[in-house]
Amino acid sequence: RKHKNLNDEVEVTPLLRKGLTVHFLYFIGIPVLMEAFQDAPGIDILVGPEPAPSNVLFMLSCLAAENFFVSSTALAMILTQETVPRWALLTPFAQLAWNLKNHVAWYFLGNHFAPEGPLIFALLDMVLIWPITGIYAHHFVTARNVGPKKD
Repeated sequence: RKHKNLNDEVEVTPLLRKGLTVHFLYFIGIPVLMEAFQDAPGIDILVGPEPAPSNVLFMLSCLAAENFFVSSTALAMILTQETVPRWALLTPFAQLAWNLKNHVAWYFLGNHFAPEGPLIFALLDMVLIWPITGIYAHHFVTARNVGPKKD
């Protein structure tokens, strides 16, 4: 079995494209929700009551929204390609790895880490993120080298 190289050019398969599309659509909407609709109905049920407004809360909301936007941009760029170097998939992988860590802290160990207990939102997030993680992991380790990119 040949060693997988991060510089290998791999196909963006139909299954990977579906996972990337769902991930992109989910993440591109979050910055708008975080910055413009923090008081939307039901948010208190999913993540808890809205904290008192402060510059710290405002700054953290902007920075978190920025991270979602940057991840969405990377996903969109991968979606525009037929093939990508295997290393291009590290950005979505890194984001999902952090997301899986959040699931542990938010829900499974929420009684220990979350000030108000487990976040119900984590369950909704898991429904999307875990299947996408499986798709990405499968593609990352099974995608074959398709040769140098043709311009």
